[in-house]
Amino acid sequence: MTHSLSKKDKPTEADIAYEVLKAQGNPMHYQNLIEQVLQRLGISQEAIRIAAALTQINLDTRFTFLGRGEWGLKVWEPSKTPRRLSSVANLINKASSTDDETSDREELEDDSLDEDALETDEVFDETDQERRGEKW
Repeated sequence: MTHSLSKKDKPTEADIAYEVLKAQGNPMHYQNLIEQVLQRLGISQEAIRIAAALTQINLDTRFTFLGRGEWGLKVWEPSKTPRRLSSVANLINKASSTDDETSDREELEDDSLDEDALETDEVFDETDQERRGEKW
């Protein structure tokens, strides 16, 4: 009994692109990738075919856009989850350890601001008068 390929069994442009990138082992520029995909499928390289293939790749979650026209496989990216969790933990620890220091600093700054308020206003007034004729 022979088995004919149904429409479901036929590989899509995205499937072929995945195989091309996997075999290449490196990211590829979309023009080269699409060219190889269409050649393997025996499809002419008309603009509409190129656009359709690129759209499939763009919508497929197995691929990741790396910038400057380059596409790679999502599985090549390092896992981001552990790094995010450690960053959040560091921020929480840092915030809790500096809460006491911050409140002490704020009290000192409040005292010094009251004493210097008049001097600061005068300095800004002089600066503003000098720059009135200049464009910012």
